[in-house]
Amino acid sequence: MLINKKHIRILCAVITLTVGIILGVWQTRPPRVNKSSSTYPAYERMMANLQKLAEKPHPSNSEEIKIVRAQLLEEIENMGLTPIIQDIVFTREDLKDIIFFDGNHVSSFDELWEKFQEYIAKNLDIHSFDELIEFYDNYQIEKIYDQVDEDGQIVLQNILVKLDAPGTDRGVLFVAHYDSAYSQPGVPRRLSAVPGAADDMLGVVSFLEALRAQAQSKTLKTDLYFLFSDGEEQLITIREGTEKKRTEGTQKFVKEYPELKDKIDLVVNFEARGCSGALTLFETSPNAFRLIKALKKSGAWLYGFSAEAKLYRNSPFGTDLTTFLYEGYNGLNFAAYEGFRVYHTIYDTYENINRATAWNYLQTALSFADYAANNTLENLRKPSRNAVFFPFLPGRIVLMTDIVSHILCAIAVFLALAVIALDVKNRRLKPALSTVLMCLLIPASIICAIFYSEISYILYIPLLLLAITSLIKKWPKVHLAVKMVSGVIVLMLWVPMILLLWHGEVVLMIILKIYDYMM
Repeated sequence: MLINKKHIRILCAVITLTVGIILGVWQTRPPRVNKSSSTYPAYERMMANLQKLAEKPHPSNSEEIKIVRAQLLEEIENMGLTPIIQDIVFTREDLKDIIFFDGNHVSSFDELWEKFQEYIAKNLDIHSFDELIEFYDNYQIEKIYDQVDEDGQIVLQNILVKLDAPGTDRGVLFVAHYDSAYSQPGVPRRLSAVPGAADDMLGVVSFLEALRAQAQSKTLKTDLYFLFSDGEEQLITIREGTEKKRTEGTQKFVKEYPELKDKIDLVVNFEARGCSGALTLFETSPNAFRLIKALKKSGAWLYGFSAEAKLYRNSPFGTDLTTFLYEGYNGLNFAAYEGFRVYHTIYDTYENINRATAWNYLQTALSFADYAANNTLENLRKPSRNAVFFPFLPGRIVLMTDIVSHILCAIAVFLALAVIALDVKNRRLKPALSTVLMCLLIPASIICAIFYSEISYILYIPLLLLAITSLIKKWPKVHLAVKMVSGVIVLMLWVPMILLLWHGEVVLMIILKIYDYMM
């Protein structure tokens, strides 16, 4: 059987697809646990602490969280450090001042509970997207009601540790919450007590090891603050009108330590939306180019998308970092997304934590804490540009400013227009498929660059590659090789984004954004 050009094209297409998909998936995988690494003892210690601290559910104001808190304090004190405990007490009267129901302030806690019970009875059958959003907004009220103790109070305790660098008052703040979630809408209460191994004890024990690694350093160039916060999950995720949800524990922290706003150059928050997959940079403060550049310099294994950061920043969701962003702090937010089905369920356990994901958390915490400890980061407060970033190769991200992204988009558009003009000049009656694709990608790239520059790369890079391959058609072998490499590059851009949509809450954020525009 003779092999003709058609067979060669099919074979090349199969090779391109296979290699592109494999490389695309590969760069989304967290780094494997390295037993020969000098940080492996820290990993073993971290996992032992994780197993101990996430043994039982420990929501705010519970007996279990008191045990977890005591164990955390013991770990910190054994490092020779003195933690600061911030007591936060809410009475029923306090709660009524911070809780809103259906966007309206309620006059008493009892009235709040009655309204919520009526709401559940009325909306037990959810038939519309409207009702679904309202349900998820308001079920938090039940969580708050459960947390009030016999004395009619909710007591939170934030734990703060500071490593003081000589000769400076500039610092970096690392944040993770040590309370676990309690209930999930529609899930029977007996099934919804959450151990919280991933969310967020994994973040806590990662920062414990970063704290331990720097605890006795005599050469710190930056103050390092570690905040283990309480009340992230269920007091107190509040929503005022159309604001993002914020956590009351960190709000009280910010109010009690207002002087930190002028001292903290960056807040790094660890969260979790699942128990596996890469630790993803999913939210940043605006104009974060300098922040992410510093993160790259730290040598940390990085994975993240500027497109997701923009979406999350404009979504109604919130974490501990939200409070700091509202107050004008610089911030970076990280979380694992895969294994989403365990999120806020009884299956968020030590046994279900992916070991490579845990290693990823630890290495990121150690790398950036070490970088911050050995460098001055005051320049992070200087004016910066919006960042466009995306993963390319395992542990690496491509980073550029929005201006550079716009320039690349313009180059791609002009080059593609030049190629199309050559086709017209050569009077091709039947345009090539590449020409048709360029005609579609040109307006799409321009629109995306204008309105959503953070994701425009996913359109203008394929456009640029199409234009380049079209220009070298005179050399068939070179053309084929370049076309295959271009196909692999495009798949390496698209596959991680497709997997993010599949595993994360990005689809929900997009729906909410469309819904907001429609309303």
